[in-house]
Amino acid sequence: MIRILIIEDEAVAVRRLENFLRESEHNIKVVDVLDCIQDAVRFLQDQSGIDLIFLDIHLADGSSFEIFKQIKITTPIIFITAYDAYAVQAFKQLSVDYLLKPLKKEELELSIKKYLSHFKTDPKSYEILAQTDKSDYYIIEVGQHIRTVDKKEVAYYFSASKITYLVTFDGKKYPLEYSLEQLEHHLGEQYFRINRQYIIHRDSISQMLKHTKSRIKVVVKGMTESTVISTEKTPAFKEWLAG
Repeated sequence: MIRILIIEDEAVAVRRLENFLRESEHNIKVVDVLDCIQDAVRFLQDQSGIDLIFLDIHLADGSSFEIFKQIKITTPIIFITAYDAYAVQAFKQLSVDYLLKPLKKEELELSIKKYLSHFKTDPKSYEILAQTDKSDYYIIEVGQHIRTVDKKEVAYYFSASKITYLVTFDGKKYPLEYSLEQLEHHLGEQYFRINRQYIIHRDSISQMLKHTKSRIKVVVKGMTESTVISTEKTPAFKEWLAG
């Protein structure tokens, strides 16, 4: 879950942002909405309850950059403003992105994905994954829909455009909020990471071909294209197959 704080003084802008967040494919919770510097500083004295801040530059009582003069912000920020003149100043902070109003849903989604790719690999997310590993299911939220996916049904995991997906044996694809690096340490012996992009289940392999002297091409059920095992992974892959 991404816990979000919104600091914005325009009611219309808040409603627009909240609507887009509700429609997002990611698991998001808006913790609070604030509209002034004073309340923001008071709230941010303890930043442990939030993961990401959406911050307007012009607030009811002045420039939001005044917040940074009063308190050190350690939480990533996505700036949303009607002005493009403050981009350089904004990126001196822990900034993920700088979006101009009127906010567009597609740009917001890209910013959230950018946040996930840069800031969601900290130890806390590994702990959450370890807790999730005790369950037999993934709980996945896609927009307004919640689904459970039995881990035994996962044929392979892959990464594309900095997003991780799982694909079931019957060809259904769902996004996950974990990187392949996180997943590979919590999957059973039936799974193997064949290269930087894929982790596959033993039963997902439909064919193996010799690619070069030291590399193997693997055809995985459900994939439109074959994938090649990296040279450094080939010896371990052969050992895994033998096991």
